[in-house]
Amino acid sequence: MSVIFRIALKRIFKQRLTLALMGLLPLVLIFLPRSEGLDTTRISYGIFGLITLFATFMLTKQVIEDRQSHTIIRIAASPITHKDYLMGHLSAYMSVMFVQVTLFWIISYIVWRGVFTFYLWAYLLMLCFTVMAICFSLFWHTLFKTYATSIAVYSIVANLMAVMGGMSLPLEYLPERLRLIAIILPTYWYAYGLELAALQNYVLVILCLLILLGFAIIFVTIGSKRRLE
Repeated sequence: MSVIFRIALKRIFKQRLTLALMGLLPLVLIFLPRSEGLDTTRISYGIFGLITLFATFMLTKQVIEDRQSHTIIRIAASPITHKDYLMGHLSAYMSVMFVQVTLFWIISYIVWRGVFTFYLWAYLLMLCFTVMAICFSLFWHTLFKTYATSIAVYSIVANLMAVMGGMSLPLEYLPERLRLIAIILPTYWYAYGLELAALQNYVLVILCLLILLGFAIIFVTIGSKRRLE
């Protein structure tokens, strides 16, 4: 697994444009003019979640590239197990994304200030949402044979998930029926968790964290089944 981890990490660092955008967009979000208050901070963290969805998608494109080039078939014939391949890539993606999340969290707290308890729970929500986003992206790539098709459809789906899930629009502005449908989306539980953290309802925030991790387990389990297609 350590060999796959190092290889995946080297391939990530070759995606210079992706890494540059991962560093630039959160900084732009932090230093944009904004009004004070937890509501504004919550919305900003929600938009960061949308950035995370696209960042993880770009990082995990290695998986679909390996399938296109039939590298995954050669790996299957080698002593490297599919479990090592999967865990090595997951570890590499999580390492890079956790650095981005942590830096965003630290800088945002320094610049925005506010109630530390909210920021602490928001950090945990971001970490769990990042794990879910990585697993979802891996699962998503298994549904398509080419990267061009994958990103074309994903761009639409991810933005719809963000809007319906309350990441780019406060949940209270969503129609009741739409909010009931949005419950099935992982983005909803991230945005809802931020809302609960602002209301200091930490017991339900823990529930949101567990649900996000549950989504991650489902996505990585389903995605790992289609390893050679």
